[in-house]
Amino acid sequence: MSPQQPHPLLFRLAQGLLATGLALGSARAAELNLWVMSTTEQQQADMRELLKPHLAANPALRVNVTVLNWESAWAKVTAAAASGQGPDVIELGSTWVPAVSSMGALESIGAQQQRELGGAQAFMPVMWSTTHRHDDPKIYAVPWYADARAAFYRTDVFKKAGVDPRDAFANWGSFKQAMQKINGTEIAGKKIAALGYPGKNDWNVVHNMAPWIWSAGGDFLSADRKRSALNATEAVQAIVYYTSFAAEGLVPRGALEKDSGQIESGFFNGQYAVIFTGPWILKQMATPKAKGGQLETLAASNFAIAPYPAGLKGNATLLSGSSLAIMKSSKHKAEAWKLLSYLTGREAQLRYSQMSSMLPTRLDAMDDPQLKRDPHVAQFLALAKNGRHYPSVAGWGPLESVYLKNLGSMFDMVGGVRGKYSPLAVKQAMDAAALEADQVLNAAQ
Repeated sequence: MSPQQPHPLLFRLAQGLLATGLALGSARAAELNLWVMSTTEQQQADMRELLKPHLAANPALRVNVTVLNWESAWAKVTAAAASGQGPDVIELGSTWVPAVSSMGALESIGAQQQRELGGAQAFMPVMWSTTHRHDDPKIYAVPWYADARAAFYRTDVFKKAGVDPRDAFANWGSFKQAMQKINGTEIAGKKIAALGYPGKNDWNVVHNMAPWIWSAGGDFLSADRKRSALNATEAVQAIVYYTSFAAEGLVPRGALEKDSGQIESGFFNGQYAVIFTGPWILKQMATPKAKGGQLETLAASNFAIAPYPAGLKGNATLLSGSSLAIMKSSKHKAEAWKLLSYLTGREAQLRYSQMSSMLPTRLDAMDDPQLKRDPHVAQFLALAKNGRHYPSVAGWGPLESVYLKNLGSMFDMVGGVRGKYSPLAVKQAMDAAALEADQVLNAAQ
């Protein structure tokens, strides 16, 4: 044995250490962190089920799932983006992608990767438009699931009040008349309010008003996306119309102190004849109470879905949802891309739709016959075609906070806490809100 040749024992030891090192390296490379929002009743368990096929096909892979609550997720996501200490794959609300990508925190999705998914034409166009800023052609996320909003109404209440739902939801005028006729109808000895919606304590205030503003021909930003349009005539008309239901007692004052989840519970409990919400409550109304659902309630046995009543410019709905993105800080981008590709693929989207009642974003999944077999889901899929989304601007996050605060304050006005409610007072409040919003937009440009 020459001095240059290693001793056989040392050679085997070195081989063993090298193999161990590779194994450790491989293990590290095959461990991903995934952040998702709490969308189903048992998100961790559902994600384990959803990931099973991918993990079976990639036995060396481990995926650590962290579930975030929507209410606090924005702060955690932006903190991760700023620090570079985030997960490998992250779920982002459809309004968040422009802001987080502007922070330089997201890996762009290349042309070849987009082709692997079928390209933009494989997804709902509105949802694909949320994957990048309007002034940046680079794609930073892939749409995962979507939701539209619609009216859920009690068929038994409408029947007892002698109101034809087709007439009631035809337009703004007929809807107001229907709510006036229905308000106070007794079901099982209990009076039911015509309409339920939350007030300023809900983080959905902007989402709740958006369909009405669009249906009136209004919008949130000017056409060049540089100024607020919340004080434009059409937007103000919509805000006055929407808040008038509370001002006229067709929405109980108590409802204005609640959030969206509490309003949905009120619908299940027979407090409201109509609420506007998304497909996620379908799952609850199809699940027995013993398993945390609402199947045995009167509401679950006597409900139907209708589109928003038409304003002067139609009956738009808010189409939003979530996308998945890869963070630049990921050390395992190849594995992260495979995971993202799997979750945004047709089969995984269909499976997740069954778990959550959310809508798939892929057109080939939306056409699935089994999905359309549920008539309520089929209705939402049809409504999604009229869906709109907010402008994809980098400053939307802080801008939405401004809108949330100012639109929420309208309910203080309705309650007499902040001045006297009137169309003129609403216009003046929206003028002030637009000025504040313009400052945010200028800072973001």
